[in-house]
Amino acid sequence: MQIRLVIGEHDERYLNNLVRFLEKNYLDKLEIFSFSSPQMLEHHLASGSADVILIDENFGMMAKEAEKYGKTAYLCDNASETEKDGVRTIAKFKKPDLIYKDILDLYAEGGNRAAFGSGSGYFGNLVLVTSCSGGTGASTFGAALARQYASKGKKTLYLNLEPMGSSADFFSGSGNYRFEDVIFALKSRRADVLLKMESTVRTDRSGVSFFEPCSTSMYMLELTHEDIIKTLDTLRSSRTYDYVVIDMNLKISKEFMEILGRMNRIILVQDGGETSNTKFARTMEAIGILEEQMQMNVTGVMSLLYNRFSSSKSSREIPGLKLPVLGKIPPIKHALVNEIIEYIGKEMQGVFEGL
Repeated sequence: MQIRLVIGEHDERYLNNLVRFLEKNYLDKLEIFSFSSPQMLEHHLASGSADVILIDENFGMMAKEAEKYGKTAYLCDNASETEKDGVRTIAKFKKPDLIYKDILDLYAEGGNRAAFGSGSGYFGNLVLVTSCSGGTGASTFGAALARQYASKGKKTLYLNLEPMGSSADFFSGSGNYRFEDVIFALKSRRADVLLKMESTVRTDRSGVSFFEPCSTSMYMLELTHEDIIKTLDTLRSSRTYDYVVIDMNLKISKEFMEILGRMNRIILVQDGGETSNTKFARTMEAIGILEEQMQMNVTGVMSLLYNRFSSSKSSREIPGLKLPVLGKIPPIKHALVNEIIEYIGKEMQGVFEGL
């Protein structure tokens, strides 16, 4: 299904450039009708149909008049303006790929449904990177794993669901929206969550897709268990990504077991410290009990990674471990987070074998 996009713009050069870009890059997703005359646009809307309508603020036609035909926004010169006469505005001279994101966002807000998957019967892999205790570097390894997948040509999304976590520590890219926009869509009965995700996601130069963190962590506290389940199910069934690397705090509950049960792989990151190993043993004991109660098997997709593992007495392997071990990453001192990720990607290729 294609989004029926109607554009009204008096500047024919700008209009032709925008349409040319959209047709070149998104022809399979957009059906575009462009007009430089208000009269012709009005005639088209009266006799046809539209999903999204973009009208230049000086086009000679009020956006309010077009709203009954589809989700409408003004194309404006002023990039700081977000609304005009109660109608949403879009900065017309920003990167055209960001205008495409705005088009998707408008369409999603209209509660429409479109299938943007690439193939049928395929489901992306969900990979959870977590830890039984804090400070083990699970988030850093999760980012390194996402970059590793992307470097192999796999379409990869890094999804940070930690309440205080930030994907901006590892990735950067241009865009107008943040993860809070996805949360609002999850709460809405009308918005299309998948389209909202597509309009919100950004792409790092490494090729990894990610969501810009919420403007305040308080929004993450609004994310319920049902919201997380819906997010995971939407991503897995969308056929958009080969791998979704999820960074999330590990919890012991029947609700969280439902989340664990959706994972294709679960990587537990430990540092081999005495306290960390104790927490690991107690956590695995609790998970084993829940597996029996719920008749589930999540340990079968688990593996362990030792990170910041010191050869001194401060780090020890977990005795009686029944999980496969991916490897041991030594402490990397006096390095920035991206330097650590680059080191893991170049010097620790062995830990990625089988992942």
